Amino acid sequence: MKAMALYLPAFHRIPENDRWWGEGFTEWENTKKGRPLYKGHNQPLIPSHNNYYDLTDVNTLKWQAAIARKYHISGFILYHYWFNGKRLLEKPVELFLEHKEIDIEFCLCWANESWARTWDGKDTEILMKQVYGEEEEWERHFQYYLPFFLDRRYVKNSGRPVLFIYSLGKIKRYDDMVQYWNRRAVEEGLNGIYLVEMINTFNPKKMGVHTSAVCEFEPHSTCRNSVAAPVKLKRVICKKAGLTDYLDYDYVWERLLRKNTTYGGCPVIRSAFVNFDNSPRKGRKSFVIKGATPRKFSHYLHLLMRSGRKNLSPDYLVINAWNEWGEGAVLEPTEHDKFGYLEAVRNNL
Repeated sequence: MKAMALYLPAFHRIPENDRWWGEGFTEWENTKKGRPLYKGHNQPLIPSHNNYYDLTDVNTLKWQAAIARKYHISGFILYHYWFNGKRLLEKPVELFLEHKEIDIEFCLCWANESWARTWDGKDTEILMKQVYGEEEEWERHFQYYLPFFLDRRYVKNSGRPVLFIYSLGKIKRYDDMVQYWNRRAVEEGLNGIYLVEMINTFNPKKMGVHTSAVCEFEPHSTCRNSVAAPVKLKRVICKKAGLTDYLDYDYVWERLLRKNTTYGGCPVIRSAFVNFDNSPRKGRKSFVIKGATPRKFSHYLHLLMRSGRKNLSPDYLVINAWNEWGEGAVLEPTEHDKFGYLEAVRNNL
């Protein structure tokens, strides 16, 4: 089983973020804004040895790959942002491809959401709108994917490059698009595409005919669809009233492990989360899961890996996330927890 961590390439400057958020903005600016909301609240998160890295530095990518492999993370699922040909935050992803000496597997996840000032993917205060084209656009996008797909380090399943799509249902003619990409992949000497459909707030059920596997995006999938009715009501009230939405770490993991949803016989990839806390981005209007520790994470990871849930894929374990510092989902070493969460992965694998 390959353990793969979702990877955010937002820790470097781009002209668009300078324009939208201010000169020199990177995701580190969000991270540093974190403030404790209650006693014992671990904010702001501080990287170990104050390593506020720049992902356009190839040495940083080599360091990340080395510690990931040391702790049995097989690869990164690199977020990919494509807006009808316009790319954003592409530089680190392309550096992974360009520098063959970066010794780790990787694959892409098309995060096909509009960019909004609210950081929630909703179509409010749009900064960059997601627009979907037809065959001509599908071909352009495929041509961008192809060098990645052909790289020896790219994750493949029976000769098919693994491609995650965050919200397949948002795409007009999604089945036609995936069928087109499958055909083009075969023409290029591959066995098609192993398309993984993310199950989340925007994509609550399997949508595609040509989907190879599904992956529930955690903790959002559980917190939206699998919590008790009173908890759902409390969450709605907090949202409408602008109050902090708190959930307990143990409760969320217990609900996650009880899930038995099936998706028409489609393989379900095991999905874990380190923690979640987007208060650095949203302040008191945030969603905060309380009580996470490396010891608890290790315990729940142990149970997830031995789950008897129906249709579970034996191939992959997806972890949210390697470096979502602004959302508290961080496997990377921190000043507070050191290498604790990575040690939890290594101990279980």
